[in-house]
Amino acid sequence: AYLGMATKGAALAARAKVLLYAASPLYNGNHDLFELKDEAGNPLINQNYDERKWARAAAAAEEVINTGWYELYTVPVSEETVLPPAEVRSREFPYGCGGIDPYESYRQLFNGAIRDMKDNREFIFYRQFNNAGATGGEDLIDLVKHSYPHNSGWDGWNTNAVSLKQVDAYYMSDGTDCPGMNSEYAGTPAYQGRIDTRPRTTGYTTNNTDHKPLPNGVSLQYAEREPRFYASIAYNGMYWHLGNEPEVQNQDQQVFYYRGDGNGYANSMFWLRTGIGVAKYVHPDDTYYNSDAAKVKDKDEPAIRYADILLMYAEALNELTTSYEVPSWDGSITYTISRNVEDMRTGIKPIRMRAGVPDYDADTYSNPIKFRIKLKRERQIELFAEGKRYYDLRRWKDVENTPEMIGDDYGMNSEGTTNETFFKRTVYQTRVWKRCYYWMPVFIDEYEKNPNLVQTPFWLE
Repeated sequence: AYLGMATKGAALAARAKVLLYAASPLYNGNHDLFELKDEAGNPLINQNYDERKWARAAAAAEEVINTGWYELYTVPVSEETVLPPAEVRSREFPYGCGGIDPYESYRQLFNGAIRDMKDNREFIFYRQFNNAGATGGEDLIDLVKHSYPHNSGWDGWNTNAVSLKQVDAYYMSDGTDCPGMNSEYAGTPAYQGRIDTRPRTTGYTTNNTDHKPLPNGVSLQYAEREPRFYASIAYNGMYWHLGNEPEVQNQDQQVFYYRGDGNGYANSMFWLRTGIGVAKYVHPDDTYYNSDAAKVKDKDEPAIRYADILLMYAEALNELTTSYEVPSWDGSITYTISRNVEDMRTGIKPIRMRAGVPDYDADTYSNPIKFRIKLKRERQIELFAEGKRYYDLRRWKDVENTPEMIGDDYGMNSEGTTNETFFKRTVYQTRVWKRCYYWMPVFIDEYEKNPNLVQTPFWLE
């Protein structure tokens, strides 16, 4: 009866998140964006950078870890498991991915396969499906309805599109970058060191076996990618199982997004603007046949999960240059916090092992700048479609350094009717950014009620 309610662990996790935000560049020594002052001209947030804030965030995350209550969710290896590289599976989880199925471990965490949440010790705080539906149109069932194909009576909205940038973020199965990664942004200073200059992979699969789990007729750009890619991205030519589909002939359908195809560009709203969709949260037995939401499995929405805490821990430790003594929340013990590589590995390595991709090399761990870049990318991948990146980019003050946030964002050519035309990288949206967007404004009716309120920066320009 208490599942889904706030617990001591949820409170400690929320505390860790707040302290991480307080340590982040937007709130810690931010001189160039802050003009948030009271009537006397005093800054409302400290303008002096304080490294100790990162130590407090790390200690708070460590407190959650040390409860011993939480763990990453895993599914045992089976005959169906697509095995990752031998290097990663040579040791048992969490030191490798031996004994687990990385694809199912990640996919089942979100798609409703876990119906007894006592078996899910990764979700620290979450919104239960039966409490969410009452709000109308705001639960994960609705997200799936908007991700689901529209063709042949399935009635999905087929509108949740994914950018090419997100597709490129996923690693290859051996932990390397995909050929051509971020190549559309070549010459952009902010992307220095994050662009792969090789040409993108060409060609298409010719059967259902050589590049599992890809079926026949799929672009080889999607071959040999890490398991989280296949659990999250609805690529052109993916099979949708549709296990609850009452019409047997509509089950196990391969869905393409070419113009003129039933799920491609059409004179309606039901098509993907980028030609790339969302598969995360979709269970193989889901279907939305004849607009029947009851045929979509119930799903619990994560607010804070253990993987996020582990990433917070690694991120905070990486920013330290000296050691700090930090008391626990109740002052009962004191944590000694420093940039210890083994502690950082404790945070991020299990996430990569669960995903079936190799750990970072020693040079990455030893270099704070390189590790920061990897950490940000890991959050982009691991926490995809969980409502985190919007806030991450802002707390890091990275929006101006993220070209697709302040200019052109790319996808596939949704006008394309053939492989040659569809896979041409195309600008699907040009975004505008203003510095006031870092914070939400205070609504004018509240502002007028209380003259002591201060409007957030730049909204009165």
